[in-house]
Amino acid sequence: MLFFRPLYYSRVRKVLLYCSLILCLLLIAGGIASYFYIKGFNGRARERVIQAVQERFNADVDLKSIDVSLYPRPKAIGQGLSIHHKGWTDPNPLIYIGRFTAETDFSTLIDRNNHVSFLRLEGLEIHIPPRGRATLKEGIEQNRPVASVEPGTDTTHLRFLIDTIVADGTVLQIDPKVSGKLPLRFDIQKLTLHPVGPGQPMAFKATLTNAKPPGLIDTNGSFGPWQKDDPRASVVSGNYAFQNADLAVFKGISGILSSTGQYHGVLQHIEVDGMTDTPRFALKRGGEPVHLTTHFHSVVNGTDGDTILDPVNARFLRSEFICRGGIVHQPGQQGKTTSLDAVTTQARMEDILRLVMGNSKPFLTGAVNFQTKIVIPPGREDVLDKLGLDGQFSISSAQFTSPQVEQRLLTLSDRARGISKKEEEEKPETVASNFHATFKLSNDTVSFSNLSFSVPGATIKLAGNYKLRSEQIDMNGQFRMQATLSETQGGIKHWVLKPLDRFFQKDGAGFEVPITVAGTKEHPEIGTEIFHRRITIH
Repeated sequence: MLFFRPLYYSRVRKVLLYCSLILCLLLIAGGIASYFYIKGFNGRARERVIQAVQERFNADVDLKSIDVSLYPRPKAIGQGLSIHHKGWTDPNPLIYIGRFTAETDFSTLIDRNNHVSFLRLEGLEIHIPPRGRATLKEGIEQNRPVASVEPGTDTTHLRFLIDTIVADGTVLQIDPKVSGKLPLRFDIQKLTLHPVGPGQPMAFKATLTNAKPPGLIDTNGSFGPWQKDDPRASVVSGNYAFQNADLAVFKGISGILSSTGQYHGVLQHIEVDGMTDTPRFALKRGGEPVHLTTHFHSVVNGTDGDTILDPVNARFLRSEFICRGGIVHQPGQQGKTTSLDAVTTQARMEDILRLVMGNSKPFLTGAVNFQTKIVIPPGREDVLDKLGLDGQFSISSAQFTSPQVEQRLLTLSDRARGISKKEEEEKPETVASNFHATFKLSNDTVSFSNLSFSVPGATIKLAGNYKLRSEQIDMNGQFRMQATLSETQGGIKHWVLKPLDRFFQKDGAGFEVPITVAGTKEHPEIGTEIFHRRITIH
C-alpha cells in the first residue's frame, strides 16, 4: 500500500496539471474568441445602425466610425453620421450628427431587441429642402397659396426603440419653396425627446432662441411620426411660453413682452392660439406707456415663417382694435412685410392721444370709429418712419378738455346758428364736436383727402398734408355756417352786414368762405380770402 500511495498522488497531480493546462487553453481561446467577437461589434453595430437608418429615412447613409464598449455597461460612440435622402440632390444632408453616444444593457445585446435606453446627439443639424406636396388651396390673405394642412401617411418604422434622446444645440434649417426667400433657421438650445418608437410621435421638451424680439421660447409637446418623403407634412403640437422679450429691438417702440399659447398642425401649416402681455408698451416719440394685451389666432408656415393673423384682438386702456392680415415675405424684399386691416368700434380718443402724444390729460375726448390698412415694410428704420396707413376715422360727440376752447366752440356754434350775444340763454358749458377724416400716411406725411370738423351750425372741411416730424401743416378747405353773416351780429352791425350776405351764401349755406391752415401744430396760422384780400385769423 505504501508503494502505491506516491504513485496515486503522482497521477492525481498529472491529472490536475493537465486539467489546468486545458482550462488555461480554454480561457485563452475564449479570451481570443471574445476579443474578436467584441472587436466585431463595431462592424456589426455599424451595419445595424446604417441599415436601420436607411430603411427609416429612405436614405443613403454614411457613418465615419463607431466604437463599442461593454464596461461598465454597453455603450456605442459614433462619429460623422450623414443622411442623404435617396433621389434628392440637395447639397446639404437631410440630417447630420457630429457625434452620438448610445447606451443600452446586456439583455439587449443578448436578445438583439434593438432597445436603446439613452441616446445623446451632438452637433445635430437638420436641413429640410423644398420637397414634398405642392400647395393645394388658396390662402386667407391676399389670395396667397398656402400649403397642404393634411399630415403625411408614411408609416415606416425605426428598428430601434429609444427611451430618451438629448440633442442640445440642435440647428433646424428649412429651405423655402419660393426662390428669393431666406431659409428659416431655428437654434434649439435644449432638446429632449422620449420615447422614440416605431410609428409613434415623439414627446419633446425644448428651449429655442428667438431672434426678434430676442428671448427664449420654452415649449413642450409631440412631434411626428417623421414623414421621410415629405418632412413638411410631419405633425407637431404643443404649448409654448415666451418671456421677457425686449421690443426695443424694433426701432420706434419699447416694452417687455411675454406670450403663452398652444399650437397644432403640420410643419408647413401650424395653427397657433395665444396671448401677449406688454405692461409698458410705448411709442418712443413722446407717448406714455400703456398696458397692451392681445389675443390671437394665427396660421404659421413653419417652412418659411410667413404668418397669417386672423384675428388679433388688441386692447389698451378702454380701447380695443381688431386686426386681420399677415406677416409675409414679398418678392424682391429682404425680410417680411406686415400688412393688416384694423378696425375698431370700441376706442376712445383720449386713449389714442395718451399713447401717441403722452398727455396724461388729453385735450380731446370722445368715441372713435376707426378702420385702416396698416403696412410696415422690412428695414432698419424707425417703425413710425416706415409705417403706412390708408383709412378713415370718425369721432362722435367729442369734447375738448380745455374750458376756454369749449367756450369758444360754444360761441361759434351760437353765432353759426344765428344766436346773437343778446339772445344767448343759459346753456350747457360744453358743446359736442364731430370729426371725420379720410387719410393716408406715407413717408412721415399724413395726407387728408377729407378732414371735417363740425359743431351745431358750422362745419370746416379741409384737405392737405401734415408732416409728423416737423409738425408742419398745409391744408385748404371751406368754412360753412348755417346763419348768414349778418345773423351773427345784433344791433347796427346786423344792418350794416345785411347787404353783404348774398356774396357769402352758397349751396344752402348762410355763409361760406375758403380757409387755409398753415404753420405748425403749436403755432397754426388760419387764414381766409375775402374780396381777393388775404386775411389771417390769429
